[in-house]
Amino acid sequence: MRAVAQILLTIIFIITLFLGLVTASLKFQLLNYNFWNTTFQKHNVYQNLATVSKDSFEHQITKEGGNKDDVRILTDLITPTNVKETVDKNLKNFLGFANGKESEVNVYLPIDKIPRDLLSKSIAGLKTEMTLQELLTKFNYQDREDLRFENIANSGQMALYLLIGVSLFILLILTLLFLLVESGERFLYMGVAFVLSGGLMFFVVSLVTSINTIISNELISSPSIAAVIAGTMIPPVITEIAHLLQIIGFAMLPLGVVLFFIKKPKYNNSK
Repeated sequence: MRAVAQILLTIIFIITLFLGLVTASLKFQLLNYNFWNTTFQKHNVYQNLATVSKDSFEHQITKEGGNKDDVRILTDLITPTNVKETVDKNLKNFLGFANGKESEVNVYLPIDKIPRDLLSKSIAGLKTEMTLQELLTKFNYQDREDLRFENIANSGQMALYLLIGVSLFILLILTLLFLLVESGERFLYMGVAFVLSGGLMFFVVSLVTSINTIISNELISSPSIAAVIAGTMIPPVITEIAHLLQIIGFAMLPLGVVLFFIKKPKYNNSK
């Protein structure tokens, strides 16, 4: 009966640990502006994004029978500096909303960088900073009510509460695994829990890395500008998340092995 309980707790520990890591990644990476900014600079995303955006735009113009030299005044505005400013401001706006710091999703549009005589009347009336609802209304987007952005609000707070709950549950599982070990016995099941978690983490990281490479190549080679931009921005983020999981997995393996050789102290109850 004791062994069955330890096996069940080991399985629950592995599942809960992965849930905790996903929640921690959401809270401290995906909802953290510094993570995005550092990742983009480390992987030269701003430069690459400027290059692929410019190339895709020129290719689209040529495909439609135009001359890319005719729009050079616009494509010359697609520089790493301008791209960084646009991406960073919109990231801060979105993450501020997701973390409950802003009541609405604000959008930054670099309208002020485009010569006024090149702007159409509909675009010339836009502000550089406006709410997403204002932008959608301006372009008469009919299905804006279907965009459930209120579900994203306070995601950071909810992720924090979930992470605290998961952490406490993991601590409870480890406590139970400790109590189920009799005095003088080794912490075998606790060691198995850490070793299996570390091993599975390496497997998941390898699988995600392979899928990330395939998806990245597919997106980059897509004729869609949106797909090319996604293929430039998303893979570095996944790479950094996978790298952290790999480090955690590497740390758990030796810890689990060490637990195989540690025995629970014998307590002397004699007076």
